[in-house]
Amino acid sequence: MPDSRLAWVDAAKGLSILLVVVHHTVTYLQMAGLAPAAVVVGNEALASLRMPLFFLAAGLFVAGPLAAPWRSLLHKRVAFFLYLYLLWTLIRFTFFATLVPPAVDPNDSANPESLIWALLLPGPSMWFLYALALFSVIGKLARRVPAAVQLGLSGVLSALTGAGLLEFDSRWAYMARFLFFFLLGWHAKVLIERLARSTSLLKVVAAAGACVLCAVGAVALQARPLPGVALALNCVAVVFGVLFTAWICRYRIGLPLVQLGQQTLPVYLVHMLWLAAIMTGLRHVEVSPVVGYVLPIVLAVLLVALSLLTHRVLVVLGATALFALPSALAARTRSPRHRMPAQRGESSRQPAVVREPAPALIAARHRRPESSPGRPGR
Repeated sequence: MPDSRLAWVDAAKGLSILLVVVHHTVTYLQMAGLAPAAVVVGNEALASLRMPLFFLAAGLFVAGPLAAPWRSLLHKRVAFFLYLYLLWTLIRFTFFATLVPPAVDPNDSANPESLIWALLLPGPSMWFLYALALFSVIGKLARRVPAAVQLGLSGVLSALTGAGLLEFDSRWAYMARFLFFFLLGWHAKVLIERLARSTSLLKVVAAAGACVLCAVGAVALQARPLPGVALALNCVAVVFGVLFTAWICRYRIGLPLVQLGQQTLPVYLVHMLWLAAIMTGLRHVEVSPVVGYVLPIVLAVLLVALSLLTHRVLVVLGATALFALPSALAARTRSPRHRMPAQRGESSRQPAVVREPAPALIAARHRRPESSPGRPGR
């Protein structure tokens, strides 16, 4: 297993993307009448874990980008995510409009009106990229606001939206609910890492039990519409997710999750296309109830494999612009003729930083006899 003390973060991202693929698979199977009721209920229950854990992991390493100048942030994060969002929204629309029967798609992905409004109303499967760009801007603007205020306001927003007291378009509602976890990953990184280091099998089992008890209690008491209940369920689920991924990545069985977590982007972008293609044929097949319980997992694993293979083939063919910001759109801070040669290990795309010597150092150099050996003082 990887030696990094943060290997669990990759495992958390791997678990999250796997749950996202399972979620989409169950949604498509349900539309085709191939998903048992228990599978649908279980998929809905996992909503408390998959996206909150994903955004928490995304926020853990955002401190550096948010501390960088605006130009760097807008290029490396905002432009990057928005470019992929717009590109793959167009790819998805074209694919569904030309190759996928309307009866297969539960999200009306071939609707031209949705494409026109894509910048204001994020699409059903691409909204995560939109959210990462938006959250980066929000985080940058709020850097001088105390962390407690950021978490408090975003927590209230999440609680009210989760209870349905604030109504938005569904994708904006998701972003309003999960901004809290992105900010939590940013501001509580030390505490989250401490929780991960303290994991044990006993704590994982206890956290899983707490998740089940809280979910059952919320349903039994019909408390889900109350403000804060959905947020509390998300928080309990995220604690389990951190403990579980930190525990499992200590063993070989967790290696696939760690490796998957290092390649979430191509899976996120590609899997819906393969899912629609598979369901176009599978919807005509009769599936026994027993097979219906395992089919979502089997299809999810297949979709992950196909997505990673597709990514590798496209990269080999030179289609890297499908997964990265093209170099032609790269930000340039100065004219190439004013750049200094790159140092060893330094990217040739990054402009060299020229520091002016301090006034005291200039004076010392002028006082130094010209015949003095050695290098100038630092």
